[in-house]
Amino acid sequence: MLVSIMLFASGCSQNTSEDENRVENIKENITEKRENLSNLSENITEKRENLSNLSENISGKKENLSNLSENVSEKRENLSNLSENISEKRENLTAVRENLTDRI
Repeated sequence: MLVSIMLFASGCSQNTSEDENRVENIKENITEKRENLSNLSENITEKRENLSNLSENISGKKENLSNLSENVSEKRENLSNLSENISEKRENLTAVRENLTDRI
């Protein structure tokens, strides 16, 4: 009977040691998971900041495109006016030539 008690105690001791190892492994896994969650949280914060910056950049680019579009429209209008002015000058030059020719 003493042998049985000693074997039982030995088995309990071994089970306790295995349980302690399992508990230690679980603690390490929990610590690792907490670190991973912390890193994920930091990454998410970074990504949010990046998205905010991208959004601001996109808004700036849209404004720049709008301004460029206005500038292009103004330049087209200026070119059209210049073209009209050139046509008027040609007509005036033609009229001056005709007058000079008539006088000669």
